[in-house]
Amino acid sequence: MEVRRRNVVRHPPEYQKSLDILQNLDVFTKLPEECEKSTSGGGLITIVTLIIACILVIFEVKNYLQPRYVYSYEVDPDFTSEIRINIDLTVATKCQHTSLDVLDTTGSSMESKGQVHYRDTIFELNKVQRRRFERRRRVVQVLRSQYHTLHDLLWKRENLLFSSHLDSTDLESLPELQAINPDHLNACHMKGTLYVRKVAGNMHIIPGRPITGLGGTHIHIAPFTSVSEVNFSHRINHLSFGELMPNRVDPLEAVEQISLTNWDSFHYKVDIVPTRVAYMFSTSDTYQYAATIKNRTANSSSNRRNIPGIFFSYDTFPLLVKVTETRDLLGTFLARLAALAGGLFATVGLIRQALCGIPEILLNTRSGRRLKTSWMRYRRTLSEKLATDGQLTVNSDAPLNPDSDT
Repeated sequence: MEVRRRNVVRHPPEYQKSLDILQNLDVFTKLPEECEKSTSGGGLITIVTLIIACILVIFEVKNYLQPRYVYSYEVDPDFTSEIRINIDLTVATKCQHTSLDVLDTTGSSMESKGQVHYRDTIFELNKVQRRRFERRRRVVQVLRSQYHTLHDLLWKRENLLFSSHLDSTDLESLPELQAINPDHLNACHMKGTLYVRKVAGNMHIIPGRPITGLGGTHIHIAPFTSVSEVNFSHRINHLSFGELMPNRVDPLEAVEQISLTNWDSFHYKVDIVPTRVAYMFSTSDTYQYAATIKNRTANSSSNRRNIPGIFFSYDTFPLLVKVTETRDLLGTFLARLAALAGGLFATVGLIRQALCGIPEILLNTRSGRRLKTSWMRYRRTLSEKLATDGQLTVNSDAPLNPDSDT
């Protein structure tokens, strides 16, 4: 039978030499397989290490897919744009006796630049509505207290914190309201959007209707409204500035204030901070704010010059907060994965070598050598005793071999 050699591609000597060098290149020195001792414990450690490495890689990939947010500050260069006010509240006064209006420091009314819808409703909540409102208020309080740990989640476009804005429809049932006698409707629900300039201003809800008098003066008149017909207990379902963010928690959200007299006034001081959120492919201009509240009550006739109502005094901050969405580079991510896997196996190997070397180190100490000598004497004495009894024949002068059958 004729044996023929297969056709083998022949490379030039220089190429073959370089190829041999690459094939024989091994940065990590290894023992031949016949010199390595495989144990079940080592196999178990390898399996556990592989499982841990897979888990860490999964978390690393998940962390890479989740963007991070970097905060920076700069002077706000935009003074000409308008601020959008999103409002949703219920006041315990009929709509015919009160209204909402906005004035800025220039004395300009912003009523024509926004649209607010008024609807008569009932201020008191039933058990189901009260339970919803209280649950929402507790959630908002928890999110506010944990803001320092959740601040990165507040700017994500997906609703992750279950903090979608509390809408009045969650608390009111329209079919039920239609069936109620109109005389029993004792509150006014106001919901809408206003646009104001980037200057200090005042948004207020007071008795009467706003009109522009002589010389451009702004006044409210209430010719057929008595003090007994107004009460400014109110429930703020939502108040925010700028574009709506699904995970943002606003200070004046799910807030309820009860007025015990008809002369109570509620003053909110609101400090607005412009915020620009730069995503990978889009940008959102919104506003954060901080709010403080102060209540005033005019009980005596001398103090009744104070106007009862709800006042929101706002002012804008000259600094712009920039929130930039960032991700690690792909090369950095791959290098981190390689370092994670290699470092894990190297660390486990070092720990295993250290644990296996501890007995040898202990035996090389004085106490270890003494213990080893005592153990060897005990074994020799036991072997001699067994040989004397005829159960074992062994040469006492021969060294003991722990791997022998005897």
